[in-house]
Amino acid sequence: MALNPEDSASTTMQWSDGGALLASVVRSMWSLTGSAEEAALPGIIAPDAHVEFVFHLGEQWLAQRISHPGWALQPAAFVYAASHGGLQFRPTGAVCLLAFRVSPVVATRILRHSLADLWDVPVALDALIGSEASTLIASLRGSPDEERSAVLRQWIAKRLRGWSADDWSSERLFNTLLWRSRSGSIAQVSRTLGPSQRSLRRILGQRAGISPKAVQLSGRMLGACALLREAPSLEITEIASRVGFYDHAAFTHAFTSRIGLTPTQFRAEPIVFYEREHALP
Repeated sequence: MALNPEDSASTTMQWSDGGALLASVVRSMWSLTGSAEEAALPGIIAPDAHVEFVFHLGEQWLAQRISHPGWALQPAAFVYAASHGGLQFRPTGAVCLLAFRVSPVVATRILRHSLADLWDVPVALDALIGSEASTLIASLRGSPDEERSAVLRQWIAKRLRGWSADDWSSERLFNTLLWRSRSGSIAQVSRTLGPSQRSLRRILGQRAGISPKAVQLSGRMLGACALLREAPSLEITEIASRVGFYDHAAFTHAFTSRIGLTPTQFRAEPIVFYEREHALP
């Protein structure tokens, strides 16, 4: 099961409001409302090298990384850049939640802050953008349910104002490396993509806060997630080979380190969310 409750391409906002840009760079936007029992998000969310912006308009959730046991209360509005450890959630009361997911390139542009020191820890939005976070939360809470997504899209469009050809280039590099370049060394991949190996490291370091190798490995792990869940008859050894590992043991070690579960455990989970491969902008 892929976590994509609302396809971002469905937005009909005009270009003057950033609608065309949002349709291309916002991977998904989703919401949940109801009691703790009604709106609980079951299962595990696999890390995917993307960044989630989450706004709790009701009671905040408890969250736990599989690789780091222990439940912690999430901030009311926060950013989570996920690269290691599947996530689980536990509502604490009435739920009213709005969230969207983007690549780290887009997140860096929205935040105007490097992600280099933000990976795998929830960071309160006000710590990154100041009082604007409180203003946004107040606006979301004061808006009717049916208008909240539009309020959030307008805020994203404002933060992305000035998005440039260089930003598009970085976004394409990230997506291509994640979804289309899962095999070969980074030196080989850089020759295919265009920038030198050094330039590729610099671009992704500055504009995404992540290394090319980490992006490539995330893509391989997401490919493995899809095969484990969608091709149940495939042997683990075959999946390892398809995502670029030479043997079962190396794949199992890499997958477990990244996801927090062995491939067999991941396949056996009742509900799992993971990012699927998608068309490149």
